[in-house]
Amino acid sequence: MNRLTPSRAPLFGVIALAALGGCNDPLARQEVSGEVTLKGQPVEDGVIQFAPLDGQGTGDGAQIVQGKYRIPKAKGLAPGKYRVAIYAGNGTSGEGNASPDSPNAGRPVPKERVPPAFNEKSDLVREVTKVGPNKFDFAIP
Repeated sequence: MNRLTPSRAPLFGVIALAALGGCNDPLARQEVSGEVTLKGQPVEDGVIQFAPLDGQGTGDGAQIVQGKYRIPKAKGLAPGKYRVAIYAGNGTSGEGNASPDSPNAGRPVPKERVPPAFNEKSDLVREVTKVGPNKFDFAIP
């Protein structure tokens, strides 16, 4: 008969606590969220990207909808500094419709409304911390 002996009970307890305590995330991912405005108005539809600068193993992005974005903890960013890039076209992206009979088929690619200083030439840096909250708002003039 295999029984839990008193000498093994503490080991079992430590393993159980580690599993419940979230030790299964070695990257210590954090939720990241915020708001993005362009000329004082919420960005209707866009993308925000976080590129790691400290060698951390995470980098991700999120869609901006009605001025808000969120990267949930499950896909979140490890603590460290990130370069931020923000993109927002003119709202005629085709909404994922790649069909040749799409209402936007044949139209020119939408012009980027966000200045290059906020995307291609961005020097925006934000630091994600373990303590949080990791809420980063951006007001683009």
